[in-house]
Amino acid sequence: MAIKNFTHKGLKNLFYKGDSSGVQPIHTTKLEIMLDTINASHHPKDLKAIYGKKFSEKTGSGAGVFSIEVSGNWRVTFEIEDDGAVLLDYRDYHGKQIKAKK
Repeated sequence: MAIKNFTHKGLKNLFYKGDSSGVQPIHTTKLEIMLDTINASHHPKDLKAIYGKKFSEKTGSGAGVFSIEVSGNWRVTFEIEDDGAVLLDYRDYHGKQIKAKK
């Protein structure tokens, strides 16, 4: 499932340019690995096998949004469209509702 687009500019710059200035410095290495893993995976089941409880699909108004825990409240979220990851975001969502954007 190739990464098709990003919502978060910092993630986009990290993935394409190796520029970590737009993300938390303590998350940089973990985010690089996550982005490579998402890009190389073929199905959400692959990510579930790798990340276990840290990977989930949201329910309710967030149905269709997948989430991987980075650290604490920080998550990488994305949706899947035509076998590709879209709308990749990186956020601290403590107390915030995650909703599908499509």
